[in-house]
Amino acid sequence: MCGIVGILHSEAKGAVDSEILHSMNHSLRHRGPDDEGYWIKRNVGLGMRRLSIIDLEGGHQPISNEAGDVWTVFNGEIYNFAELREELIRKNHRFRTRTDTEVIVHLYEEEGEAFVHKLRGMFAIALWDDRRQKLLLYRDRVGIKPLLYWYRNGSLVFASEMKAILEYPDVEREISIPSLSAYLSFLYIPSPETIYQNIQKLPPGHWLCYENGNITVKSYWDFSYRIDENCSEVEWVERLRDTLAESVKLHLISDVPVGAFLSGGLDSSTVVAWMSRESTLPVKTYSIGFQEDRFNELPYARMVASSCRTEHHEKVVAPDAFRLLPKIIAAFDEPFGDSSAIPTYLVSEFAKQGVKVALSGDGGDELFGGYLWTRKEIWLEQYRRFPPALRGLAENFFLRKNYRPLREDGFLDAIRRFLFDAKGTPFQSFARRSRSFQPWMKKELFEPWVLQELELAGRAEHDFAESVFNRHPADSVIDKLLYWDSKVYLPDDLLTKVDRMSMTHSLEVRVPFLDHKVVELACSIPNSLKFKQRTTKYILKQAMKDLLPPRILKQRKQGFSIPLQTWFSRELYPLAKSFLTGSNSLSRRYFNPRYVHWLLEEHRAGRQRFGSQLYALLSLEIWFRLHEKAHPVISLANASLKDLLP
Repeated sequence: MCGIVGILHSEAKGAVDSEILHSMNHSLRHRGPDDEGYWIKRNVGLGMRRLSIIDLEGGHQPISNEAGDVWTVFNGEIYNFAELREELIRKNHRFRTRTDTEVIVHLYEEEGEAFVHKLRGMFAIALWDDRRQKLLLYRDRVGIKPLLYWYRNGSLVFASEMKAILEYPDVEREISIPSLSAYLSFLYIPSPETIYQNIQKLPPGHWLCYENGNITVKSYWDFSYRIDENCSEVEWVERLRDTLAESVKLHLISDVPVGAFLSGGLDSSTVVAWMSRESTLPVKTYSIGFQEDRFNELPYARMVASSCRTEHHEKVVAPDAFRLLPKIIAAFDEPFGDSSAIPTYLVSEFAKQGVKVALSGDGGDELFGGYLWTRKEIWLEQYRRFPPALRGLAENFFLRKNYRPLREDGFLDAIRRFLFDAKGTPFQSFARRSRSFQPWMKKELFEPWVLQELELAGRAEHDFAESVFNRHPADSVIDKLLYWDSKVYLPDDLLTKVDRMSMTHSLEVRVPFLDHKVVELACSIPNSLKFKQRTTKYILKQAMKDLLPPRILKQRKQGFSIPLQTWFSRELYPLAKSFLTGSNSLSRRYFNPRYVHWLLEEHRAGRQRFGSQLYALLSLEIWFRLHEKAHPVISLANASLKDLLP
């Protein structure tokens, strides 16, 4: 696990400035505190920070082939590197180390640009071919590891995190208004965009080629829901068990201690169960809980820990965890509104006390249909088959004219939202449920100049969302939902969150569910075995029923969420009011302060639930204040809430 950086110029722009490359690399020290390395040749410079996991003594980067004309820096792990190494040795390649990194340069010599198809792992790779004067950047299939870049007038700057790119003096910091709007919709900014106009993310499953001062970006892999109808349920269970067991075994390869995040949910419990079968010693497990029972999964985590005989550790999160917000927000380098970043930060900090690598259960919901919005779409599809007259009668009775789906509690409000969604297309109902700030809310929130700029930008956000939703050729709405979750929500929210929060503590997190062999198997399983008899993730539960306590298989999905509604009504209300409605609020340039005040007071009075929206606005305001103080970026890691007050 590492952080990587690089600078390339066209020949006309001259040599790489080594001081700038060193400054970029230094900003990523948290990703790799064990070692650093550089390779500079005229107009090309590569750098890396290393967190030593495999071949602790010999894995220094950058690393080259025998001839010294192919160089690479690499972030991640290649789990099948031993197999590939043996294959390459048989083809007369000579290795100087036992590290997985060295496999990359030799495999490139054999396979050319298509070498990536043979890799099994999580990775962000930069590879320089000196003979062809060509740079290749690769990001792993599902986006576990990040890779961002800036390109202008023949110069390319890339890095594992945006903070390193911002160390390059020519990079502009112009806010992208469409990206700001997308953040308020999704609580993150989908790839390839970032909050800055000229910095981009390399999308998952893509590679970038820099040659003759020009860049091209292409896809090399995608989720493919080619359903295999020839297997029985029993055969699917066996295939799934075998594939999961193999994946977990590969993810345990390490020369340092390995543990696991254990929430008590099905996915993390599945990973821990297979780890326990493979390990000769008790697995170290780490859990975070809350004082509020509704959000506390610690009893389930204890149940799994007892069943699997792990060495279990747990902590309880209190509302004062919000003091960590500046550190957390600075780690993302751009606005990020998923509040589960707080417990993820804390469990990473906690686990780092005992291990250097932790396995997590991320990806299970996207592959096997664990989210409530997927199940709701099944109900909506069934309801849309009712006679139009009957549907019209229900709508006339429950939906008043110009009804807007508000954030209210109660069974009646749930019915109204359901009927409202049923009137639209599957994409429209999905879009309504997946957005935090609805379009009509943004019209109240944004200042006129922002709305005007968004209008000039066109329907980019809506078009992007609909194109991803409909990109998959399958007729099944469920497959389209799973595709969106896997292509957008998973890499840009969940995996981004886990990467930044874990690497802040120099902890490597691995995700066995997202091994591409597991992904491809899951995509070939019929939906009837993912959702069966009102049971979500049915096939996964069948595969794990003899390895986990029955209560774990039956519990309602909870997610790694925090009690925002309660906290913003009580402990966090003064903080939010001070930051969001004070005269020094930097958000005032973009937002109508009266509407922000209305959101706060409606929530505090309990008339509506705006916890996620308030967290998004508070995070954004803190990011704006960090942005104002953003040079040098590295200092932001030590900022506090008091530092951001006027």
